[in-house]
Amino acid sequence: MHTNKPERLSYGIRQAVEATSVGRSLLYEEIKAGKLKSFTIGGRRLIAAEDLTTWLESYKHRTSDGVS
Repeated sequence: MHTNKPERLSYGIRQAVEATSVGRSLLYEEIKAGKLKSFTIGGRRLIAAEDLTTWLESYKHRTSDGVS
C-alpha cells in the first residue's frame, strides 16, 4: 500500500542545508542579509518551504561573473 507523505511546510536549518546542498553559514548569512526569510517557533529557526524555493530559484538568475 502506497501512502503519500504530507508536503513539507517548513525546514529547520539542518534540513534546509540537506535539501539545498548549500552551507549552513551561507544560509545564516542570507537570513541576516534579509535575502532568505525565516521565523522562529519555540526557539527553533524555520524557513517556509515556499521561501526556501523562492530563494534558491533566485540563484538561477545570478552568476559569479555577472553574466546572465
